[in-house]
Amino acid sequence: MKKLLMILGGIFVVLIVIGVVGFSVLAVKGTALDKESKDYVDEVTPIILAHLNKETLFQYAGDELINSASPEEYDKIFNWFSKLGKFEEYKGSIGEANIFVSPNTGKQISGKYVAKAEFESGPATINITAIKKGDKWQLFGFHINSIALANE
Repeated sequence: MKKLLMILGGIFVVLIVIGVVGFSVLAVKGTALDKESKDYVDEVTPIILAHLNKETLFQYAGDELINSASPEEYDKIFNWFSKLGKFEEYKGSIGEANIFVSPNTGKQISGKYVAKAEFESGPATINITAIKKGDKWQLFGFHINSIALANE
């Protein structure tokens, strides 16, 4: 019985060590992914906001975002965004990256961010989802919200 308890204790210690090492690796990797995804979002968002057209968005978008609406629908959306007026200032983003692992899709790395910007007609909040494919980040979602868009 004593030998069995020693073996089980040894296995338990090994599992704890593996857990601590795994958590440490994920913490370091997660921090690096947070920085990488935030840098990407903070680089491309002001470019998109400065131009506010589908062509600029599509330069940074993944196929999922590009195919989520027809070209005509994108034209209508960006025409509506023209109510914002001239882009004035990007105020940065807040968010984080996440790693999801599933048997169906494998490992997926994404980042969700909320950015603030100023336009001629007032402030806007931009909800951004980026996804990493291979070693490249792409936009998966890009939603602009502003009270100026509600005014007719």
